Amino acid sequence: MYNLLNRLPYILLCLLLFKSTSALAVQKEYVLKAGFLYNFARFGQWQIPADTTAPFAICSPDKQFIDIANAALEGRKVHTRQLINKHIELNTQTTSNCDIVFITDNTYTAWQSLKVHNVNNVMLVGETDGFIEQGGQIRFFLSSGKIRFEVAPSKLKEAGITMSSKVLRLARVVEG
Repeated sequence: MYNLLNRLPYILLCLLLFKSTSALAVQKEYVLKAGFLYNFARFGQWQIPADTTAPFAICSPDKQFIDIANAALEGRKVHTRQLINKHIELNTQTTSNCDIVFITDNTYTAWQSLKVHNVNNVMLVGETDGFIEQGGQIRFFLSSGKIRFEVAPSKLKEAGITMSSKVLRLARVVEG
């Protein structure tokens, strides 16, 4: 028992270091994904013209992602529109007020159960296996330790969005 008590500070330190390393990895991944979303906004074309005075909204029900995106994308613009990142509740009303909705692994089950899919004029991006088959349009995945993405152009078209060929050349193009 005494031996365990002697080692307790070291065990706690190891757990703390592991947790903080894990948190930093998630933070770095979310910064990169926020950058991808920004570029999807820049190179996507929404068929229903937006109010050019309204901000361009990247939304997510994952508060941690939104906090990281706010720091990473501060002061950015999409064409002439100011970029904002909004934390939202998942429902048709809130998602229709967004230009892009990012569904993280943490919020996928809620998104799937609410059936908030196929919202016209909204780009749906996720990171969970099966996301595109469940109604999403773009999905992030890891390959050789790097973030990659796949796009279903037919699903984007159904939502009234087209993606630049510059982006599609970098993507794995899939059918929905």
